[in-house]
Amino acid sequence: MQSKPKAYSYIRISSAGQIAGDGLRRQLERAKAYAAEYGLELDDKLKDVGSGYHGKHVKFGALGGFLDLVRSGKVPKGSYLIVESLDRLSREAVIDAQLQLLNLLKAGIVVVTLIDGAVYSEDKDFTQLIISLTIMSRAHEESATKSYRAKERIRKRKADALAGKKVFMKNLAGWIDQIPDGDEYKFELNSHVPTVRRVFELADKGVGTHSIARIFNKEGLPVLRKGVNPYERWRDNAVARILKDETTIGTLTVFEEVDGKRVPMGEPIKNYYPAAVSEELFWRVQRNRPAVPHKGRRGDRYANLFPRITACAGCGHVLKMYYGGRTHNRKSYFGCSQRHIAGNTCNTEIKLFPYDTLERAILDHISEFRLDEQLASDTNAVSRTQLVERIEATEATVANLEKRRENLLNTIEQTDDREDQRLLLDRLAGFRVQLEQSKAELADLRKRLAEQDEQRRAIISVKEKIALERLKWTTGTETEIFTSRASVSQSLRKFITLVTVDFYNQAAIVEIAGGAKGYVFDRDGNLIDHLDMTDMPFEEFEGNMKKDGKSLTDIAQAKSSYELIKAAEG
Repeated sequence: MQSKPKAYSYIRISSAGQIAGDGLRRQLERAKAYAAEYGLELDDKLKDVGSGYHGKHVKFGALGGFLDLVRSGKVPKGSYLIVESLDRLSREAVIDAQLQLLNLLKAGIVVVTLIDGAVYSEDKDFTQLIISLTIMSRAHEESATKSYRAKERIRKRKADALAGKKVFMKNLAGWIDQIPDGDEYKFELNSHVPTVRRVFELADKGVGTHSIARIFNKEGLPVLRKGVNPYERWRDNAVARILKDETTIGTLTVFEEVDGKRVPMGEPIKNYYPAAVSEELFWRVQRNRPAVPHKGRRGDRYANLFPRITACAGCGHVLKMYYGGRTHNRKSYFGCSQRHIAGNTCNTEIKLFPYDTLERAILDHISEFRLDEQLASDTNAVSRTQLVERIEATEATVANLEKRRENLLNTIEQTDDREDQRLLLDRLAGFRVQLEQSKAELADLRKRLAEQDEQRRAIISVKEKIALERLKWTTGTETEIFTSRASVSQSLRKFITLVTVDFYNQAAIVEIAGGAKGYVFDRDGNLIDHLDMTDMPFEEFEGNMKKDGKSLTDIAQAKSSYELIKAAEG
């Protein structure tokens, strides 16, 4: 008995929405009906889901794979390829689309279009090829027209937004609702705003994106947009996107694509949306976020108050937390992260140093360190004269940045080359971030000066404030403890440049302000030595930090703490 000719259903679905609907089932049923009517054995597994307009599916998708199978003999010559219509097969430029059809026919494949019952094969006359050329030309022109119109709609919407018109925004932030209002839209904050504010409040206290996501998931806090992930759980990248999104302060930045890269179109528009958080808080979080986020997990207690600022005196590598003792009496230790790596490269006889004892010792001597006013609520930590000097210096920085930005805008207007414009726009974006951060810093300094002049707050010593925070660590909830320790850790890092452990001598050296001060503790937490070199100019410490490979951010932070210490002592 002669076997039936093979038939394959080529299903081209142009969007995921059609797959969820009725398109896939409808095309398969029609292909099955055709095969049954003409005595063909149907294999309906071949599918190519995606846009046919650019032809990428021919090179990498089902049609390209089908041609390979034909050429290799795995799909026998004389087989049928059933497609709904020729415009489903390809919407490329007409010549390329026609060539693909000819390649199929030359390979011995019979192409059937269900919409009109047409049969295309190598032994047919040229009339069918003329007809196919017309069909493909029409399909390509329709796709090109739709694409052009869609791009024009997007371009007009962007231009309207830049002109200040409130237009519909695709993928708008989940904490903002957009409501039709005549020929425009109005934007309103919704019930997710408290979540956004809490993200920034936690980040401002030094809690990282991973920990924020973990806290929210543990509390069962709803995500901003349902359907984003199958488990409806918070993820690190979702928190990170919120923290860097200027939509939170009501700013709209319109982008366009230039040479495959997104660049801003025009100036960002402030107050386009209602703000969910204050600009002061937003830019402070940007300043304080680490340049390279810490990827480790601190657990439920924020165990290590000194992440990223520890070192082994023997080999210079970062320290790692180790744990010992029973569950009800767990003890924490610092150990060199290299002691179990590469054949024990850190060859110290004693491997561990008691972390808990060191933490208590540092916090007990907090007033000696003269730590920052954020944690202490001590507005006199910096003298009024020093605050005025810093305000004047920051004002000069803002004026300089504004002038440089204005010059750059003039240069962009006079530049015709698109590549030069793109590079200049990148620089402009960088200037803008610096300018906004400097303005926010200036506002913060002015606020502190006003508070100091008006004596709005009672002065609490650093030691007393730390005592209050430490009290939460025994009486607070898990989240309160974690947040409190994160806040303390952030404040410590503003002054403590490095914690080095000498395992051989069982001593820990705490460097303040780049090494301007130093404190040495033994394994029992006793302060056994103290070094004060604040009479030296900061440039001396800056040079050493550069030799040690410290980042510009680390150096700037050390300089700031050095100036605060000098001001407090003056």
